[in-house]
Amino acid sequence: MDLLVEKLDGSRYYLSQYKVLITDFEESAPSVTRNSKQLDQRNGNIDFGGWHTGKTINITGYYRADDMDEEETLREKLYALLSDPDGYYITQLKTTPSVAMERPGETSGGYYDKLKDYPSHKRFLVYTEAPEMELVGNVNGTLLYKLTAEFKTMKLPYGESVPRNLDVKPNVPYIGRNYIINSDKYLTGAGKQQSLVGDISGDTLKKLRGKQVTISVDVSYTNARHEVGERCRIGVEFTVTYESGQSQNIGAWKPTTAGESFSGRISQTMVFKDEPIIETSAQVGAYSQDLFDESSVGRPKLEIGTTATPWSLAPEEPDYNKWYFDTYYNTKNIAIPYSGTVPCNQIEQGFTIEMTAKDASSSLSFKIDDTELTYNGAVASGDVFIFNGFSYTQNGLSIVSKTNKAYFILQPDKPNRITCNVHGTVKIIGFQNLYA
Repeated sequence: MDLLVEKLDGSRYYLSQYKVLITDFEESAPSVTRNSKQLDQRNGNIDFGGWHTGKTINITGYYRADDMDEEETLREKLYALLSDPDGYYITQLKTTPSVAMERPGETSGGYYDKLKDYPSHKRFLVYTEAPEMELVGNVNGTLLYKLTAEFKTMKLPYGESVPRNLDVKPNVPYIGRNYIINSDKYLTGAGKQQSLVGDISGDTLKKLRGKQVTISVDVSYTNARHEVGERCRIGVEFTVTYESGQSQNIGAWKPTTAGESFSGRISQTMVFKDEPIIETSAQVGAYSQDLFDESSVGRPKLEIGTTATPWSLAPEEPDYNKWYFDTYYNTKNIAIPYSGTVPCNQIEQGFTIEMTAKDASSSLSFKIDDTELTYNGAVASGDVFIFNGFSYTQNGLSIVSKTNKAYFILQPDKPNRITCNVHGTVKIIGFQNLYA
């Protein structure tokens, strides 16, 4: 094993640089302190809660020196490195051999050259009062010393991940690009065969010329009477006319059978002919042929590629941005991926929430799970809010007096879901996972 020491100025040192081989790294649980009071003539105590106060980490290692002068030099360097009153971060570098097992005599020597170190997922902000060096003895003409040190945590009594800025984003699937304008329509009922309003411009058709495309559509029906047949199907199609006069149809169809019910999305893939297209536009037609007891067909989508992706508005639609935020950035999709084992309190740890509004509103309500921060003031699209638990700003100006001064705590094993009455993007500055 090895130990990485990171000074607060960013400089990094490994104890192996000082010929130290770490053999033991032990961390304690966070110590707990409680606040309680006993009242006369009352059994027991009144408990006012408890908190974690600190954690200790003990290390053991060995180093060799050729003579007393070299040992003195190594000792001075180790004292200077570890006896720093400002504190520093330490990270355990765990060791794994390159081979799991070998037979006696299979190889000789060089065992430590085969070991590989990898860092732990956490580090500790610590100090040590007095590292100790103890002479073990003279081994093959060299002096062997044992190094022991007890580190105590500063600030937080937890292990910490390296801080980073986190863009909080939902798990958005790849949705491709819909080339059909005005496609957010459905036909419902039974026995209908008519056009579903949805246009594709001639310029768009020319862009798709020679490309493999997929059309898909939402379909649901109940067919209680008819067997599979040409006149018993449901789907969507449109026709493209080429300069040669030939027409090419593309459609997604679902043949049906008696007693069948279906709800889902169906798709069809084809390649447009690589010829000039003379149609100025194409209109999508949706059909439910013959008599269904119930049927619905709608939301056609034309996209490049062989895989049908979830329905989406065309980017040219005026409501595309609002639809996108409503669908993929709503409160059911945005959660903070906190993986620590203890709560991360904004007041104690100091992370900052940056929220950029994408809509206007007369007020702001920002929640993480059940904790709500409210702001009683106007919000404009593009406004940047900064919340860090002590300070609340809008575009750099303090708005503390117009808020309820709430602060947030990221909880382990909970969704840490974000809810906001205004569309926008969220970034957590200085995000960390904390570990007991």
